[in-house]
Amino acid sequence: MRGHLTRAATRAGVVLALLGLVTPTVPAMAQPAHAAQAVQAVHTRTAVLALHGTFLELGAGAEPIDITGSLRVTVVTRSAAGGGGTAHIVSSLSRTTGIGQTSGATYRFIGADVDDVAYPPGPIAPLPVNPTFLKFWPPGPIVPPNPIVPPHPIQPVSVAVTLAADGAINAITASIDDGGIDN
Repeated sequence: MRGHLTRAATRAGVVLALLGLVTPTVPAMAQPAHAAQAVQAVHTRTAVLALHGTFLELGAGAEPIDITGSLRVTVVTRSAAGGGGTAHIVSSLSRTTGIGQTSGATYRFIGADVDDVAYPPGPIAPLPVNPTFLKFWPPGPIVPPNPIVPPHPIQPVSVAVTLAADGAINAITASIDDGGIDN
């Protein structure tokens, strides 16, 4: 009985193989334009970067501030059909403080920022963004005669994202801005 089943299975396999060899093939035809669109690629990467440097805020009463802390940057890229695409960049400060070089005052920096940047097809130079955060001073309880100082939006950090031509994320860097941005 076992031999009978083995022979039957072998014959069925040979018949199926022969059918596969003689089945007519259909030549590839051009697809309609809407079906020929490229598949959108999505790439994601997160980096936690140490921050250390001097921020030269511009404006009345501003002073150089030595900043230390960290920045979490998450980047999501979506490629477009014809090349290029968009990068969604989320930057979040964590435990970031600064010491005023003139006053010796302690500043606190907090916040998160979202930037959406389009990138062209082909080799990509770094995509620069300058996220906006909040500066609080003084950080302690406010006792008269100290004035109440509301949070002040500033851009102390420069973030650069380097992409491959397909939108893959090669590098994420951040540095303290040296004062080239008017805040």
